[in-house]
Amino acid sequence: MPSVPNGEYVIKYKSGRIPENSQNVIGKFRRKNKQANVKNVASKLSLKDAQVRGERVAHKLERKGYSNVSFSIDGDAIEVTAKMSLEQSDKQDKKYEVTAKKSLEQSDEQDMKDKEDRGKIPNARAAEILGLPVDDDDILDEEFSLYIVEFEEEDPAKPHHTYGGRQIYGGGKQCTTAFSVRSFAGTTGVLTAAHCNGMNMYNAVPPESDYSASFQREHRGFFGDGEWHTTSHLELAEYYAKPSIRWPVRSIGRSISKGQVVCGYSRMRGVRKCDRVYRTSVSVNYSCCPRMNNLVAMRNKMMTGGDSGGPWSYSDRAFGIHSGYKTIWFKKRDLWSRVHYMEYGLGVQVITQ
Repeated sequence: MPSVPNGEYVIKYKSGRIPENSQNVIGKFRRKNKQANVKNVASKLSLKDAQVRGERVAHKLERKGYSNVSFSIDGDAIEVTAKMSLEQSDKQDKKYEVTAKKSLEQSDEQDMKDKEDRGKIPNARAAEILGLPVDDDDILDEEFSLYIVEFEEEDPAKPHHTYGGRQIYGGGKQCTTAFSVRSFAGTTGVLTAAHCNGMNMYNAVPPESDYSASFQREHRGFFGDGEWHTTSHLELAEYYAKPSIRWPVRSIGRSISKGQVVCGYSRMRGVRKCDRVYRTSVSVNYSCCPRMNNLVAMRNKMMTGGDSGGPWSYSDRAFGIHSGYKTIWFKKRDLWSRVHYMEYGLGVQVITQ
C-alpha cells in the first residue's frame, strides 16, 4: 500500500479468487479515488500457508543439527537461513584434509562440491539436506531459497542487547523500553523485548533515582518478541524520539505494508532514523531464544546493541518493539515486533492520549 491514495495498491489473493465482499470494497474505493491503481494478483499461498511451510522446513533443518534457523516471506517467496553445527563444520574440515592429498584437479573439484553446502544452496542439494524428494512442493519452485553459513561465521540473525547498564537493565545487560501499556485488567506498565530477560531496573531521568521494573510476562513465539514490566511510577503515553525529546502516543499502527515508512529510535546512538519496510513476515531463531514469528524487517540496519526493546513509530503512532537484525539477501536489516500483536501475546495494549 502506498502512503497516498493515488499510488499503486497490490492485493494478493490465494489462487486469484477474489471474494465478493472484497470486490465491492475495491469498487467503492476506485470510484472515490480515480487516480489509484489497484492490482489484484494471484498467489499460490496464503500468508498462513507460507508460514506453515517455513516452520516445516525450519524444523527439518533443526532436527538435522542446524542452528539459528530463520525464514522470511515475501508473497510466495521464502528465504531460509541456517547455521552449521560444530560437528557438521568439523566434517567439512576433514573433507578438505583429504583433498589435500589428492591431485590439484581432484582437489579443486572436491572444493567446488563442498562449497555447495555454503551460501545459497541449489534446490537439488537442499532436497538432499532436508531429506525430501527433488520435486517436493516445499522446494520445487524458484521461490524457495536456502542459505547455510559456517559454524565459525557470524549468526545470520541476532538480538540487540549489550553489556553495561542504561535505560532498563539488570544482570550486567541493558535494553531499551518501547511504549507504556495497560493490561486488560487495568494495570499499567512498559514494553521491552522478551530476549531482554533478567532486566528489572529502569534508568530514570536525573535527578530522579533509578527504580525497579518488575517483570510480568513475556512472549517469544508466534506474535514476536515482547515482554512487559510494571513500576511504582506513572506510565505515560509518551516515548523518547530523540535523547531529550518525548513525543506523545495518540494511536497504534495496526496495518503494516511493504514500502511503508516507519522510524526507529536508537537510544545507544542518540538518533532517530526512518526507513521503509522490506518484509512484513519474518521468523528468526536467535541463538538465545526459541523461534519468533511475524517480525517486520526494514530495508537497512541502523540499530545497535542495547537498542533491543526500543520504539518503532511514525510521528505519534506506535508501531513496534525493536528486536534485532537478520541478514536477508546479503544485507543486515533491522527487525521489530508489532505492538498490536502484544494484545494477543501479552494481554496488554499500548496506552494512547
